Amino acid sequence: MSLPNKVLAGFQASLWMQTGTTPVPLTLAQLSTWTGEVEDIVGTSAGGLGTSGEQVNVEAIPAFGQDDASASFGVAGARQSDIIPTQSKPTSMTITAPWNPSDAALLLIRSDAYSGTTDRTFVIAAADSDNTVAYAFTGRVSEFHIDMAPNAEAKCMFSIHPRGNQFGWSNNT
Repeated sequence: MSLPNKVLAGFQASLWMQTGTTPVPLTLAQLSTWTGEVEDIVGTSAGGLGTSGEQVNVEAIPAFGQDDASASFGVAGARQSDIIPTQSKPTSMTITAPWNPSDAALLLIRSDAYSGTTDRTFVIAAADSDNTVAYAFTGRVSEFHIDMAPNAEAKCMFSIHPRGNQFGWSNNT
């Protein structure tokens, strides 16, 4: 069984993103290619090279992948018929991160959210010692806001919305 099919307990997930103010997102083929593509975004702590990416320090990695989608129908005067699988969309992610006004990744994310038109490659890397499974996708950031509650640590919240079917799975083994 190939590694992308077995994300198991014990893996540590981290979020990585392309750097640069005008990033060129990976192509659909590149999103599924570890060597020379995804590994350049993922840092060394998760089995990559990190030459063109930066880690986004987040509180937790939310559910990612694709939403299940189905349609059902009924015929007048009859019981409901079968459930039909439909094409599902990639899951949008709502992220909470500790706010640090000097964090380069968060500043890029805030700038992307304000722009509303910046497409960037993001990677969720699930790593366990020498094994890394990567879910890479092209996304846009929106809804960036900062919670400066006086009785808690400052946090920022934002959403990453995957673009169409621009995602891929890869691994380093």
